[in-house]
Amino acid sequence: MARYPEDFLEKIKSRTDIVELIGNYVQVQRKGRDYWACCPFHHEKTPSFQIRADQQYYRCFGCQKYGNIFSFIMEYDKVGFNEAVEILAKRAGLEVPELVFAPEAKARKELIEKIYDINRETARFYYGNIFKEEGQPAREYFAKRGLDSKIVNVFGMGYSTDFHSLPEALLKKGYDKKTLLEAGVVSQGKSGELIDFFGGRIIIPIIGGNGKVLGFTGRVLVPKPDFAKYKNTSTTLVFNKRKNLFGINLFKKFRQGDTRAMILVEGHMDVISLYQAGIQNAVASMGTSLTIEQCREIKRYADVVYVSFDGDSAGQHATLRGLDMLKNEGLDVKVVCLTDNLDPDDYVRKYGKDGYMKLLDEALPLIDYKLKKVEEGYNLDSADEKIKYAKAAIDVLSELDTVEKGVYAKAVAEKSGLKQDVIIKQTEQAGNEQKTTGVTEGTPKSVDNEPTDMLKAAEIFVVSSLIFGKPYVDIYSFAELKKCFADEKLLAVIEYFMKYIVEKNELPKAGDVFDIVEDEKLASELVDNVETINVSDQQEYYRQCVERIRNNYKNKELMRLVAELNNVTDENKKLKIREEIKNLTKAQTK
Repeated sequence: MARYPEDFLEKIKSRTDIVELIGNYVQVQRKGRDYWACCPFHHEKTPSFQIRADQQYYRCFGCQKYGNIFSFIMEYDKVGFNEAVEILAKRAGLEVPELVFAPEAKARKELIEKIYDINRETARFYYGNIFKEEGQPAREYFAKRGLDSKIVNVFGMGYSTDFHSLPEALLKKGYDKKTLLEAGVVSQGKSGELIDFFGGRIIIPIIGGNGKVLGFTGRVLVPKPDFAKYKNTSTTLVFNKRKNLFGINLFKKFRQGDTRAMILVEGHMDVISLYQAGIQNAVASMGTSLTIEQCREIKRYADVVYVSFDGDSAGQHATLRGLDMLKNEGLDVKVVCLTDNLDPDDYVRKYGKDGYMKLLDEALPLIDYKLKKVEEGYNLDSADEKIKYAKAAIDVLSELDTVEKGVYAKAVAEKSGLKQDVIIKQTEQAGNEQKTTGVTEGTPKSVDNEPTDMLKAAEIFVVSSLIFGKPYVDIYSFAELKKCFADEKLLAVIEYFMKYIVEKNELPKAGDVFDIVEDEKLASELVDNVETINVSDQQEYYRQCVERIRNNYKNKELMRLVAELNNVTDENKKLKIREEIKNLTKAQTK
């Protein structure tokens, strides 16, 4: 990925104070050595957003957001790193230099820009077709669906009249055949000719958060055998339906109150119909099962997500599959229960904005929805079914904390006829079984979990101590110690800090970690870790951590050397390996 030169980024940091920057967005108040504010990323009345002026980073104890000046702009303005750099450079009065590209990266960037250009011209071509004589079928379709000209314009909808007009128009504009195929707007016929990939369909452009056309969805006017009703752009350098969300460009423009709430639907027409009804904070998951990439994209823009999938059984199953992924990304998940097997498009056209808003008001929190689905599967008039219901409900409750268990156990007890304390006891037992057996989804089983976790904790504490320039840290010992690190991400932090110290004879700010480590969780652990140990105990704990890191490295080296010794036949090489093993063994016993 292309980045701006490091010396330019350093200039921006030197001219931008994080307290002053954030103070332009929210009211900041000094308390002791630090500054505090109500978090700009989630609603709160009591300030939990801390700004460390001395180390140039922030953290929110409420929503767990961390970062530096670049992270703040990326999160607040919903832009990429390079765009954040440009915003901060302009603010600091700096001229933005050219991005630094490797030759292959430069070629890739140029191809991406060409694809964006082709997509833009293709969208304009399809939109223009609506107003031609051949566009009559599209106009009739829009009228039938109750879509007025304004909404067609907002979403940039269009029409492909045939299979050859688009390729001819694009070739006339100078685009070459190979790039058109790379963009996915055309395909190749049996005779080698280019044909419109979406020929004969209503066209809906898919526009990203950057405002650029990523790809298209085509819908047939009249269903035909062996002719897919919907067709999406195939995966390209700019489009991947597993990662993209339809309507995210309009959601970015939508101004809300204190709570950043998003409605998640399945289809494009759901978004379009809701928007026309005046509900403008909906996005669609591209008609596929929700993916982890889409959940993370949602988290960038929202705190609360109303999942409003279709009311039929398939839609409900899709809802269940995606709920936990959304929750695991830290979102407050609520489920909209549609009636009469309707989808949001049908529902809002039948009952209007007020009818749909009433459903949002009645949306169920995640646990309530799960328990509702469990209850629907059993006949609670039967004693045997009540027991089965209780067991299924206990599995749901086992993932909750103690307070939540108490609240929901009462409701389950009333429906099942069991005592509340029995329900709570069983949920605790079920939760413990999950922890010991490792059956929780997404948790890898490993007999080495504890030693691995201990090593990782040791490495993080040692690097964290380096970052904050603790007096017990010997900077120069890292020249030898760094080879012992198992985590390459931490090794990159060590390399950066050592180079900075040597070149500038001073420590960089801890906030620089967020530029080096892309893993926000790891970066946040690095700036928090030292504070988890009492000051009086830090030096001794640091010594123990260094020892653990060295011993882990020596053990791995011993295993490697022993394996090598068993495979070597040359006596001189054997003697050399035995000497290395002897030296390592001596070092371990010191």
